[in-house]
Amino acid sequence: MLVRSAPSGVSSDDDLPFGTLGRPHGVSGELVLHPYHAGGFRIDNLPLPLGALLVRREGATQAVIRSIRRVHAGFLLRLEGVVSREEASSLTGCELRLPRTALPPLREGEFYVEDLLGCVVQDTKGNLLGTVSGIFWNGAHDVMEVAGGERLFPIVPDFVVAFDSRRRIATIDLHE
Repeated sequence: MLVRSAPSGVSSDDDLPFGTLGRPHGVSGELVLHPYHAGGFRIDNLPLPLGALLVRREGATQAVIRSIRRVHAGFLLRLEGVVSREEASSLTGCELRLPRTALPPLREGEFYVEDLLGCVVQDTKGNLLGTVSGIFWNGAHDVMEVAGGERLFPIVPDFVVAFDSRRRIATIDLHE
């Protein structure tokens, strides 16, 4: 189970995790990108070049995305300065984080899953359930881990019925 949480000091309110870099593609430095949300917005619609952050356990590195193209397995991207298969291979496993300012605006009632990290969780009656300590993808949807009761909740509209980003409170329908 992969829990998304950036190394200490790397995460910021200015960027959001988009996916992980996979294996190199070809010999000229392209990489496969595996988005966290396959049904989310299309990264290949963003204006290029695009600044990004590559995160691994040891820390983060600034990068510039030069090209993106959609393929059956996700996306292929080319980063500035990465010109060989060997250089691309050294980036396999990095998390790709994108600046919020480059992302499409959210519609009413939408939020970024990452914004739930650290939020207080309450039920529809106002009872405190804990704090979101982690988020992972289970193959069907994102799931939040809530510390305090060590509970898991799917991040789907039937469960997360409200999110107040200003107060950092997520309201969950427990379906009791």
